[in-house]
Amino acid sequence: MTDYPTSKYRILAVDDDPAILDLYQQILNSDVTKGRKSAVFELDCCSQGKEAVEAVRLSLEFNQSYAVIFLDLNMPPGPDGEWTAQQIQQLDPYTNIMLVSGFMRTDPGLSAKQGDTPDKLLYLQKPFHRQEILQFATALSAKWQAEAELRKLHLDMENLVERRTDALVKTNRRLRKAVKSRRKTEKALYTSEINFSSMIYANADGILILDENAIVRFMNPAAESIFGTKAKHFVGQTFEHLISPEKPTELDITTGDGKSMVAEMRVMETEWKGQKAYLASLRDITARKGMQQQLQLGLDHIKKVMDGTIQAMALAVEMRDPYTSGHQHRVAELAQAIAAEIDLPAEDVEGVYMAASIHDIGKISLPAEILSKPVKLTDIERKMIQAHSKVGYEILKGIDFSWPIAQILLQHHERMDGSGYPNGLGGKEILIGARIVGVSDVVETMASHRPYRPSIGLDKALEEVFNNRGKLYDEQVVSACLKLFNEKGFEFSQPEHILSAAL
Repeated sequence: MTDYPTSKYRILAVDDDPAILDLYQQILNSDVTKGRKSAVFELDCCSQGKEAVEAVRLSLEFNQSYAVIFLDLNMPPGPDGEWTAQQIQQLDPYTNIMLVSGFMRTDPGLSAKQGDTPDKLLYLQKPFHRQEILQFATALSAKWQAEAELRKLHLDMENLVERRTDALVKTNRRLRKAVKSRRKTEKALYTSEINFSSMIYANADGILILDENAIVRFMNPAAESIFGTKAKHFVGQTFEHLISPEKPTELDITTGDGKSMVAEMRVMETEWKGQKAYLASLRDITARKGMQQQLQLGLDHIKKVMDGTIQAMALAVEMRDPYTSGHQHRVAELAQAIAAEIDLPAEDVEGVYMAASIHDIGKISLPAEILSKPVKLTDIERKMIQAHSKVGYEILKGIDFSWPIAQILLQHHERMDGSGYPNGLGGKEILIGARIVGVSDVVETMASHRPYRPSIGLDKALEEVFNNRGKLYDEQVVSACLKLFNEKGFEFSQPEHILSAAL
């Protein structure tokens, strides 16, 4: 039998009945359940709401937060469980609260106050089974730990992006300053023919005056240094490089001593001794080209790090659910092809691919046993799974991507007729990227095996999106999807990390 690792989590039980608190002690102090090692819990008990709030405050002060709190709703003579839950959530929004009551709650007041954390506040009716308490404690503790690790990953990513962005901003500022200085120099040069020679003779940039036939008529000392030859040998000769007044050009020059360099040349029309001529301003940009190459390498590295992080996040979800390994990769593969087929710009195609690659990242907050459960889910479990799109949004919303990645994750289960979740959006309220990922997700899911059913088949999956085009799914997206499979021979491939695991 597999030996599961143990983790230690802090649990708080709050109830005015000492017998209930004793029952919590009996349940959560057991370390073996059905032959499988469970999580090790450190249990604290309180009998009143104010005492529980103080316990939570002290746990935060000593950096020993509670993963799960079992909280009785009715605790006379003190405050009830609703008040206590609100106070605790203000102190620690990340703890999971299980409200325990001897009657089924019908008042929606507390649910309306839950705000953006419905997955942090659950209900359990008395009398409860000891196995329910153990399962909830184990699953919610694992969820609490996974969310803590994700928050750390999110913070690390933000710090990395901030450092890289700061370096790029500083480099851009230096380049703008250099460009601004260059423009001022060119404007000063373009004054009058009387002072022309004296102004350009000592200029740090190389200056050539060319007539209409591209014959060199003047060459300053800086230009002599660039070309490695004296003006007397250059003036009167035909300038061999293309003259383009419209835009700057780069010249690869071999100097007189055999060295290679790169010069940027800007050309403007002027007059020389009463005749139409061209002023060619040359600057040695060999060092700048090297800096630009280094900057590009840095940008490429940032993109590579970002791509690697995205793939790591995707793999983190799939490793917790072996039955759907490769799902996000295959959805991303199809979404990218659909985006290209409907002629989205190349940069938007890349954004759709990146969003699809991690569209289920929110499921990392769910217990693995729910993800791979081979039977029908309970209402609570189904709601927990449906919350994954909003959890994914919360994970990524603070990261300044070039594309609306977080919004696509939030909307990929919305449907054209407004029947989707979490916000019931419809039609053009749904981002095109989310519509593409939504269709790709449905096709791949139906065509693949799941622990609770065998594969329905690709034909049935395509029939599903075809029959519901315009109602649930975007017509243009569905048409592109069908064309890819039926006319262009599109097939799902297996990602490398999945193939390696299979071998």
